[in-house]
Amino acid sequence: MASKYSGITNAFDLIAVKQRISEDDVFMIRMAVMTALDGAKRRAATGRMANTLSLHLLTACGIWSQMGNKPLYDEGARAWRAHSNALQRPTDLLDLTTGEYAAIKLAIRHYVLALPKLEVGVFNRAQAKALAELEG
Repeated sequence: MASKYSGITNAFDLIAVKQRISEDDVFMIRMAVMTALDGAKRRAATGRMANTLSLHLLTACGIWSQMGNKPLYDEGARAWRAHSNALQRPTDLLDLTTGEYAAIKLAIRHYVLALPKLEVGVFNRAQAKALAELEG
């Protein structure tokens, strides 16, 4: 049985692949995402909070894509579409419908629960891809 080439070319890449996200970083990411989601639920999410949700929903989709987890990827894509629909409304603050909030909440829940188990390299690649998509 042949193994796949991982693309690792130096020791720093190997460390990033094997290392997990630190507890402090997981806590900070969770707080930012959950605060943004709570603000959206209360119809009080500013542009920065909406951007935080955008970044982390795209990061979640990138993670599930890298891992080949189609059900969670589909869930993240549904949440992204719901978030995109909410962003199209001409309001100053992010205003989610009940259905949009439910889709986003489910995707964010799986994302934040997976953070402590993720390897740094997977997270960094997914977030870099998400930032590139958001910047255009």
